[in-house]
Amino acid sequence: MKKIQLLSILGIVLFAGCLAWCTKNATDNQNSWDIIIEDIEIEDNPVIEYNDNLVNFAYSCISSEDNIWNRFDDEEASIESIQEAIDDTISKCTSVIEDIDSLWDWEWDSSLKDAAIVTIEKDIAYFDKLSELLPYTEKEDLTDEENATYEALFDEIETLDSELLLANENLAAIQEEFAKNHWFELESEDIAEAE
Repeated sequence: MKKIQLLSILGIVLFAGCLAWCTKNATDNQNSWDIIIEDIEIEDNPVIEYNDNLVNFAYSCISSEDNIWNRFDDEEASIESIQEAIDDTISKCTSVIEDIDSLWDWEWDSSLKDAAIVTIEKDIAYFDKLSELLPYTEKEDLTDEENATYEALFDEIETLDSELLLANENLAAIQEEFAKNHWFELESEDIAEAE
């Protein structure tokens, strides 16, 4: 129904430190600078850890959605069990927002953190609205009023789905810009995809 895409780390293009010294070139009598660049291990880079923490938090929210879609696919599942899965996901995602919000801003840059929170808030809104729609899905015959409510809720869900897709695209763009600004590279990877 929707794709959530985040970016994960591929490699790093940072200088950890440079030691430079000036040496005299004996043949052409010019000064040259030799720079020694130390390789940095990914685990030792705090900005990458910051990015990974955000990705891991977001993934824990996204992966909790699997229970909802599995119950929707199960013909034996009751509306109550689907509602329970929705409630669990909303609870998990709300907790994830708190976890992300507790992270510090990276060098006064909260763009990645803020975009992740906005995306997860859209996810929660989507499932809140889906929860409102559930009671109508088990009825065989809807009254005109119920049908109008069902259609309105369904339209709101479609709007939220579009907003969530846009929030995901925005998050990916912000994450790419964040990586560029803080000198590391990302590898695009789908971490969750609903059927």
